[in-house]
Amino acid sequence: MQACFWRIESDAVRDLSPFNFGLIIAYLAPGFVTLWGASYHSPTVRSWLAAVPQTAPSIGGLFYTTLAALAAGVILSAFRWAIIEPLHHRTGVQPPDWDFSRLDRSLPAYQAMVEQHFRYHQFCANMVIALVFAYSARMAALGANGYPWGWLDLGCPLIVIVLFAGSRDALAKYYRRAGSLLVSRSPYRKEDRHERWPEGSPVRTEECGGEDCRCCEAEQHSAAEAGVHGQAADEVVPPRRKTG
Repeated sequence: MQACFWRIESDAVRDLSPFNFGLIIAYLAPGFVTLWGASYHSPTVRSWLAAVPQTAPSIGGLFYTTLAALAAGVILSAFRWAIIEPLHHRTGVQPPDWDFSRLDRSLPAYQAMVEQHFRYHQFCANMVIALVFAYSARMAALGANGYPWGWLDLGCPLIVIVLFAGSRDALAKYYRRAGSLLVSRSPYRKEDRHERWPEGSPVRTEECGGEDCRCCEAEQHSAAEAGVHGQAADEVVPPRRKTG
């Protein structure tokens, strides 16, 4: 039985890819921290996380622990959506104007942006909520009067602050880079350059053809240069004489 367990574990490690790695850090890791906090109040959960050889969890216990951690991670993700992401949105990290009709042309690149940025945002934000829950559950279980203050009480708030900042940075990068693939209009896309853009756009501020129009400035400049050089060439190069 033990040999079979190690074989299953080695197969799982060997099959680890960037895609399921992102799911592990986004859901399972924060879920385990949540279970650690719940173990202070639940003997059943405490037995799942036992590290003593006599009370170590069996294969069935490991399965229940993984399933419970996954469920806890999904619940944490709902709290992340309801609490942390609105805070980021209200403080300047705005989502782009998604246009998922472009997804079929940019699906591999979009999946890469999700794994490289959004999964880390999920991990950091979910871990913030998990640490707050686990720390609060530990304090409630040990009591305020006889609570053993230590380095954990100093490090946990610092880790929460760093994780919150990391979730904000990862979400901003995800919006910026994935949004460039799926926005409805982009001033850097050729087919969208002749649309009206808001004031302060890096490409244009007025309708195409206006005094302040810059959407076709490069093309007009190139055409003007071509016309000047062509005219100069006609003036310098004399016409060829006809030979009889």
